[in-house]
Amino acid sequence: MILIAGEPGTGKTIFVSSLVNEKLSEGKKILFVSFNETEKEYFELMKNIGLKFDKENFKYIELFTAGKEVAKAQLGFIYEEIEDFHPDIIVIDSITSLLSVFGRENVRSFLHTSLGKFVKKVGATAFLIAEKPLESRGLGYGIEEFVVDGIIILKYEKHGEHYRRVMEIPKMRGRKIRKPSYEYAITDKGFVFFDIPELERTYREITFERVTTGIEKFDELVGGGFYRDSITLVIGNTGAGKTTFGIHFTYRNAENGKRALFVSFEENENAILRAMKSYGMDYESVKENLRIVSWIPEAQSPISYFVDLLEIIDKFKAEVIFIDSLSALKERMNDVELSKLMRYLQLMIKKNNITMVMTMNLDGELSRIPQTGVSTLSDNLILLWNEFEDGEIIRRLIVLKTRGSDHSRRIHRYEITKKGIVLV
Repeated sequence: MILIAGEPGTGKTIFVSSLVNEKLSEGKKILFVSFNETEKEYFELMKNIGLKFDKENFKYIELFTAGKEVAKAQLGFIYEEIEDFHPDIIVIDSITSLLSVFGRENVRSFLHTSLGKFVKKVGATAFLIAEKPLESRGLGYGIEEFVVDGIIILKYEKHGEHYRRVMEIPKMRGRKIRKPSYEYAITDKGFVFFDIPELERTYREITFERVTTGIEKFDELVGGGFYRDSITLVIGNTGAGKTTFGIHFTYRNAENGKRALFVSFEENENAILRAMKSYGMDYESVKENLRIVSWIPEAQSPISYFVDLLEIIDKFKAEVIFIDSLSALKERMNDVELSKLMRYLQLMIKKNNITMVMTMNLDGELSRIPQTGVSTLSDNLILLWNEFEDGEIIRRLIVLKTRGSDHSRRIHRYEITKKGIVLV
């Protein structure tokens, strides 16, 4: 028996339903007992997140609690269904409704002797969903956790302006818990967990394909363009042309027939389109291959944006991606979280052979280049900065790092003209 406990809105029913949906695909039989929703309401909710159930092996029972005698009668009915249907998995949503009727003094005997006996008799796994009061440290009566074989807790954690959903696994009898805590998100496709997998060093075909930077002379500085499945970090002062660099990168690749995605946390779509037009770039000619997405960084958590990005990449089949800028996200997460997000992005682009360019602000002197896990995980590192001479802005750049390429090690001057970035 596994207890699934959580506060309202943490996704307990969706989580268990996602589990049983997978088990149905393996030919398992499911008995789902609900004290919370009608069958129609339940299937409508599941349909909204893309879950469809084979009703031949999925039996849904809707009940209600109204006093101890009624509850006992309904339990007898449940036990009859268990013996008759012989399910592999039993779900009770929620067990809190029953426990509130029987009272604290009968919780242990009910879970261990009564329900537990029937679960073991048919060799089933039972998921017992329990309501955890808001901000409460305990689970129900404080007895349930000692009787069940495993506990999974879904909860909210406040981080700055956002709440994040976190799963904790404090107990799983007979199982080694590799990691006790996981962050997750609920999407229109159900649950998405964030966990960096334990990667093995296996042979992977090496690609030597190059993707243009969007600026012909700059391609020469990095050995012929960026390698496909690489991450490039462009660091620069305000006004150094980081966004303009991204416009070149996405537009030229879209022009070359690649699916290009421009993600901005700083500019709205109209501002990007105006800038593109001012550089003589015809958006209409590439709009089938170029998609622009503008997000407000305060609107949701960085992990939620990562989920949205994965969905867009999947639907749009993006081959090159520009993200402007990580600094907007960095203001809302610490260096550890940012490095973690970067690791997710790295795994995603390597898996899908995507070329990604991202930007980060350089605040102050050149010696204050942000030293975070972002720069470490990047394959290419480019620095842009402004100098002032005789009342004139002088823009300079240097390629600090390109993995696997012979790159220029000189400082180069560039200008932002009516045609965009031009190397002098």
